[in-house]
Amino acid sequence: MIRDLLFAGHRLSGQGDTRLRRGIALAVLEGVAGAAMYLPLILLLQEVAAGTVTPLRISTCALAMLACMLLRIMAGHIGMPMLFAGAYAMMGEARLRVADHLRHVPMGWFTRQRSGDLSARLTSDLELIEHLWSHFLGSFVSGLAMPLALMLFLAWVDWRLVLVVLAGLPLAWIALAWTQHVVARPGERLIAASAAAQSALLEYVQGIAVIRSFGRFGEAWRHLVAVLDEQHAALVAVEAKPTPWLVSYGFLLEAGYIGLVFAGVWWLADDTLTPLTLVAFLVVAVPVYRQLFEVGLATMMLRFSRRALRRIEALLAVPLLPEPDAGKARSPVDHDIVFDGVRFAYDGGDGAVLDGVSCTIPARGLTAVVGPSGAGKTTLVNLIARLWDVQEGSIRLGGVDLREIGTGELHRHVALVFQDVVLFSGTVLDNLRLGRPEACREEVTAAARRAQAHDFIEALPQGYATVLDEGGASLSGGERQRISIARALLKDAPILLLDEATASVDPSAEAEIQRAIAELARGRTVVVIAHRLKNVRHADHILVMEHGRLVEQGRHDDLLLQGGLYAHLWSRQQVAQGWRVGTM
Repeated sequence: MIRDLLFAGHRLSGQGDTRLRRGIALAVLEGVAGAAMYLPLILLLQEVAAGTVTPLRISTCALAMLACMLLRIMAGHIGMPMLFAGAYAMMGEARLRVADHLRHVPMGWFTRQRSGDLSARLTSDLELIEHLWSHFLGSFVSGLAMPLALMLFLAWVDWRLVLVVLAGLPLAWIALAWTQHVVARPGERLIAASAAAQSALLEYVQGIAVIRSFGRFGEAWRHLVAVLDEQHAALVAVEAKPTPWLVSYGFLLEAGYIGLVFAGVWWLADDTLTPLTLVAFLVVAVPVYRQLFEVGLATMMLRFSRRALRRIEALLAVPLLPEPDAGKARSPVDHDIVFDGVRFAYDGGDGAVLDGVSCTIPARGLTAVVGPSGAGKTTLVNLIARLWDVQEGSIRLGGVDLREIGTGELHRHVALVFQDVVLFSGTVLDNLRLGRPEACREEVTAAARRAQAHDFIEALPQGYATVLDEGGASLSGGERQRISIARALLKDAPILLLDEATASVDPSAEAEIQRAIAELARGRTVVVIAHRLKNVRHADHILVMEHGRLVEQGRHDDLLLQGGLYAHLWSRQQVAQGWRVGTM
């Protein structure tokens, strides 16, 4: 297990770093140099006991000890930064690898995760592994090298006393192993409690407006306090429960030193050991036991990160959307979209969200998807972007099954505008260039004008260089939506998917955006989800969904003549438009 943890950074990042290897080598040299400092001291004591000590001998031993000390300092001075740089670089790569892995997993996996728990894995869990790995790795290697080197030196002086030193170690290591066993459950409890606390805090802060508006501040507060109390109790448990056994580990190491004293005195009285040898052992054994205690602490801390490591590795084990084999990926030759007997259920369950959907979305036209809430409209559009894979049937783009098109190639053809807009921390310009980083300023402003976003962007304090708050909180819902539309327009993909893109836009801007979408539809495949049927009455093709099934399709006038669900929805919306608040 310790070996697995020592190679955790390599496993998580998927690559090595030469600085780390050099840093470990220098850490070993640091430990050996620390042990070598005692060799001149022992030789000097032998000179004193033999009565042959001279000023030259003293100076020579002093210079040798100084050289060992300087070598140890230099090895640490050069090696520790290498260890930190290599460890941080590999853990940074691990973060990127995890993020890139999550970019390719089915969206259904995210719907089953608590945002706070996922955030805890990507922050506190990775930070714990990074801290322990970068800080304790060097200490562990250096601390292990020094006592091993000293033990070899002591074996050369008197092998019997070395056996005495080694005799007490098994009991000490048993105590340490039991300490690690005792701390395992509190450690897992602490990591789980910390993740729950981070999740609860995130949910509390994000929902505080709703909590206050519904007058449930007290209950929400009590829930948060209960979660934080559990974290506090877990922190106390992880410190208190292993303490007696950790003390026992230290006690057994100290007892081994006491045993060394008694054995040495016994052999000294028996004239089988010289006083100088005993003194040398007692002097050198002190750093041996001290370093072994530090190694024990480092070992326990490395094992403590095991659950955090498992949680991160579980993210990397999440199955990805299948990709075509290298060289077998196909590119669509056109941009018509064909649904052929598509059935889809979230998590592969029995409750189908789409069932037996077959239709053709013609290329270079505007297709609207309408229907009552829960009909499967958003799911149908998300399947076109291959955020999930269908369970039955197929979806073909330009005659090619989406599963035979590489994800990168597919997303090059598709731009999406979600109903819930996601903006990232950064400037307005950065957010607009998300799908096309190389776009020039003129192209960006042209897309913003077409999305009716240019004027309000220019009115911001720094215009396009204005740094947005997290999630674009400083903008109104309509402004965020128009930036999202401009972002999709700038990408200029041949397929544009819009999920109720004008839901948060004021009526004055809505007409302009509808004209921009109609203009954009020329020469492109546009699929738009709409609840307000008047916005899509001029669509080239309308798909009417109900309970996950495609019940009608055609143009506006033809659907009205059929007198089915579309005509019913149109009639209800026409009546609702004439509704006014009256007086009693």
